[in-house]
Amino acid sequence: MALDRPTFHESWYRVAELRPRLRSVVQVVRQDYRGQTWHVLRDPGNNQFFRLDESAYRFVALLDGQRSVGEAWHTVGEQLGDAAPTQGEAITLLGQLYTSNLISAELPPDAEGMFDRYKRRVQRQVGGYLMNIMFAKIPLIDPERFLERWKPAVSWVFGPVGIVLWFVLLGVGGYHLAGRAGDLFDAAGNVLDPSNLIYLYVAFVLAKVIHELGHGFAVKRFGQSERTEAEVHTIGVMLLVMMPVPYIDASASWAFRNKWRRAFVGAAGMYVELAVAAVAAVVWARTGEGTAVHAIAYNVMFIASVSTILFNANPLIRFDGYYILSDLTETPNLYQRSNDYLKYLVKRYVYRVRNPRNPAHRPSERWWLTLYGVSSFVYRIFLFATILLFVADKLFFVGMLMAIVSIVAWVFVPLGKWVKYLLLEPELERTRGLAQFASLAFVAGLIAAVSYIPLPDRARAAGLVEPVRFEPVYARADGFVMGVGRSGADADGLLALDADNADLLAERDGLRATIRRLEAERRKARLEGVAESRMVQDQLAALASRLERVEGELARLRIGLDGAGQWVTANGDRMVGQLVQRGEALGVVASLDRVFIRAAADQYLGPQLNDPAFTQRDVEIKTRARPGVTYRGAIERVSPAGLEELPSAALGYAAGGPLATDVNDPEGTKAAEPYFEVRILPEADGAEAPPLMPGQRVTVRFTFDDKPLLEQGWLALRRLFQQRFGV
Repeated sequence: MALDRPTFHESWYRVAELRPRLRSVVQVVRQDYRGQTWHVLRDPGNNQFFRLDESAYRFVALLDGQRSVGEAWHTVGEQLGDAAPTQGEAITLLGQLYTSNLISAELPPDAEGMFDRYKRRVQRQVGGYLMNIMFAKIPLIDPERFLERWKPAVSWVFGPVGIVLWFVLLGVGGYHLAGRAGDLFDAAGNVLDPSNLIYLYVAFVLAKVIHELGHGFAVKRFGQSERTEAEVHTIGVMLLVMMPVPYIDASASWAFRNKWRRAFVGAAGMYVELAVAAVAAVVWARTGEGTAVHAIAYNVMFIASVSTILFNANPLIRFDGYYILSDLTETPNLYQRSNDYLKYLVKRYVYRVRNPRNPAHRPSERWWLTLYGVSSFVYRIFLFATILLFVADKLFFVGMLMAIVSIVAWVFVPLGKWVKYLLLEPELERTRGLAQFASLAFVAGLIAAVSYIPLPDRARAAGLVEPVRFEPVYARADGFVMGVGRSGADADGLLALDADNADLLAERDGLRATIRRLEAERRKARLEGVAESRMVQDQLAALASRLERVEGELARLRIGLDGAGQWVTANGDRMVGQLVQRGEALGVVASLDRVFIRAAADQYLGPQLNDPAFTQRDVEIKTRARPGVTYRGAIERVSPAGLEELPSAALGYAAGGPLATDVNDPEGTKAAEPYFEVRILPEADGAEAPPLMPGQRVTVRFTFDDKPLLEQGWLALRRLFQQRFGV
């Protein structure tokens, strides 16, 4: 026997004379995983499953109620040698089968007491349902008769004909959505609008009922192909983040021999839901806006496509994607085994436990279980935090209650189990001191690391590149544009915009002719009489004043701006011959070679940037088009108070920017929260970096003094609560 699997166990005498047997109702199915034979035991009464490898099944199969445990163990040892279960493994196996109600035996008091620790698994399951208030399941009815009755009418959906029609249906739905991406995105922005919530929930329930029935009918369809009793006895309600949604127990597929059929059962919900999304797309495209059918169709399409792909298909949480991945990789109990393998690594390499149980059956599974265990843990923490924030936004008290219960379940309960393990677990009898010292050292090191080791502290803000010179040009009189260009030989000379007004020109010419006539009359009047000469003189003065006004109007039709700059207009050469009116915007003169950045810092970042010690520091600037190029600049000034009007709608959500805007502002330029305007002057561009151009959106990164992670986390948590909940 290998050294890491000791043959004998000190409690063997308690079970050696027992004569247990598998219960008569237990069904046994043989499956192959990666070339290794396994046996799945199923109790149809409670739909419990238990998986045994070949050696464990050899041992259990010998327990017929007549043969003792000791006799069965010796027989298997003679047949399999070192591959036979050890006494400790046999005791563990018997305890698990007894707890799962798969074997029957009359246990003496000492053996029953030894198996008590296996009963804790059931208690942990009950406690898990109570603690896991985000995904609590409430069984309601038995759908077996309904599924069996309608199986002949629905089974074809999961066959070759159904799969071909499924692809055709998806193609038809995609065809109706082609070219309507803008309408789809516009409608997505109103999904959480209060007026749409009732339609959203109706669509959600409808899509999820069809989703769960898809699992149920797939079990019945492939159970017939497997020639096994594939029964579905539970359908109920799962409180998904306090919202009731249907669920169905399709675990009967675990007994299927073919892994592709097991995987298809896992994907059946998404399979039928995407078909429903395609039908909803056709209905949405062919109904008018403002109708209930149109709104429900869009919500069904949204729920049955986006949420299905992003949520159900994710293998890092134990929904459809997880079971599909587990079946296709032939790794049953992937989540539990990955967690057990991480614990095994700690026990073996940190606590130095002798002969810890390794849940990796093959060397190739080690990296896979480690990668999945870490990724799943990180993602579940992320999902946990996101759900809590979402609920707290809508129902603050419920969100805080969920947070308290979840923190107790996810932090304090595991911590208590860990302490209990370090103090009482028998497997640490020889290395308990080392395990406790290593644990205390880890905790102390972690606290010291987050409390005292300074780490970079950075913050980001969105900004817009603007020219230093930006002068709007307006028409100063009514007229037709005759030409736009540069005056003088130098390209940086005067900007000239010539316009013409036929009425003013005619009036000017008429006034000049009248003045020439009156001057002749005045010369004649001087010879004939003084009174007439004065009268003509008064007329000439009035006409000269009028002529001066008309010539001023004509002069204003020509616009000239001194200094360097580039003429920017939306109309370009089309302005020539165009009628413009007084006060009309014609364009701007901007200096494209000299720019600055106007950044919007929130009400928490802004006061930090107002610190005089920080104002002179350099900042880093990146553009979305070239994320690999870093520009540098310096803060010129920070506005002293919060502003609400954004420099440009390009920074707001409506234009794809990063800043939240007021939902009641149709222009999309009013910020949802006051902000501080930060003016930044970029340094001269290097030869290899393209210049920043006016109108570009940029991200500005500010670097503060290094702070410990605990201080940064506490400040971020305070900001989060103040910003989202006002507390």
